[in-house]
Amino acid sequence: MFAADTGSERATSIEDYQNTCTEFIIDISRDYMEWVDRYQLGEQETARRKSVINNIVKTTNDWITRYGTTIKKIDIAMNDGVNKMAENTAGYPFKFDVFVNGSSRYTTHHASEIRMNVKATPRPGRLARIGNYHKDQLLLISASSPVNFSISKESMKGADILDDYIIIDAKGCQRNDLISVTTVVEEVEGEYVTESRGYSTIILLG
Repeated sequence: MFAADTGSERATSIEDYQNTCTEFIIDISRDYMEWVDRYQLGEQETARRKSVINNIVKTTNDWITRYGTTIKKIDIAMNDGVNKMAENTAGYPFKFDVFVNGSSRYTTHHASEIRMNVKATPRPGRLARIGNYHKDQLLLISASSPVNFSISKESMKGADILDDYIIIDAKGCQRNDLISVTTVVEEVEGEYVTESRGYSTIILLG
């Protein structure tokens, strides 16, 4: 993100950059709150989405402060938080979750093979499948050490209920490394993608 690049150049210390990025998270959350209002979702749903965004701000800034011991890690946590705000501002028209060790969104794991359980239930008459984050990019992964991943080709074909695994090879990572993964699931009707949503997960390696 431009803010991260500019801020890191100006920062005089890790603590200074942490402060810059936590302030940025608070500032940008206001933009997402305004988008929620523009959707005119009704009082209850508007309040629910805003509450989720507020919780993302608090948890993301906690991760930046506690685990952001390098510029790279701070950027990973900050950008993950921005992704989460965008995802929850848009909402999910179909059921979609990603679990690591039974936890979602913010989780911990050993520096080994990480099994990310992707679950999605499309609406009646439609199928769910893992889709590309970008045209030639399956997942959005940001990690403080190199990682690889594998996904079953069956996961990308479409199913009445999607319940599969993305395997992240984090064996080359160190303790306290951070990995952020954004997974996209598409809801398909016939030959057409009717909806596409992302789900970001950040993992602290222990």
